[in-house]
Amino acid sequence: MATYTTPRTPGRTSPGERPGPKDPGTRPFSPRHTRPTTRPARPARPARPARPATKPEARPAGRPATGRTRARHPRAPFILLLVGLLGGALVSLLVISTTLAEGSYRITSLQQQNANLAKQEQLLTQQVAQASSPAQIAQEAEQLGMRPNQQLQFINLKTGKVVSGHPSSADSQINVPGYTP
Repeated sequence: MATYTTPRTPGRTSPGERPGPKDPGTRPFSPRHTRPTTRPARPARPARPARPATKPEARPAGRPATGRTRARHPRAPFILLLVGLLGGALVSLLVISTTLAEGSYRITSLQQQNANLAKQEQLLTQQVAQASSPAQIAQEAEQLGMRPNQQLQFINLKTGKVVSGHPSSADSQINVPGYTP
């Protein structure tokens, strides 16, 4: 049984030796295995045939001559995708901004309309209060040809009697809403 031992290379130290100040750039060798291993013999690689010397092709003056040409077409779809995404994002931002601005103008318009309607409501409420005052009602009744009745008559609902003129003290006890003798 054959064992494989690692040949000593320059710059490396054997397991017993440690690098000292004379060789500061080297590390101590640590074996991979604790037991010797056997390695099967490798078949030798066939030698590569030498390339025939060919005349380099004429290149345009603007392109540098490199040993290997790189294909740029795999980057193109990615760049187009990024440009498309950025363009879509910008269009989306424009649409959102326009929609928000339109909503802002609509809100401002509705607030102004609400303020105008509130003023109109206040004015109408004031007109109704003024028109429902007793003095205003009496004045309008006079303009329409109405006159106050000098002979007031009341009906006593309990007895069914009609009381006219100035009521007596007993009749003044009649409970009629809005009547104060």
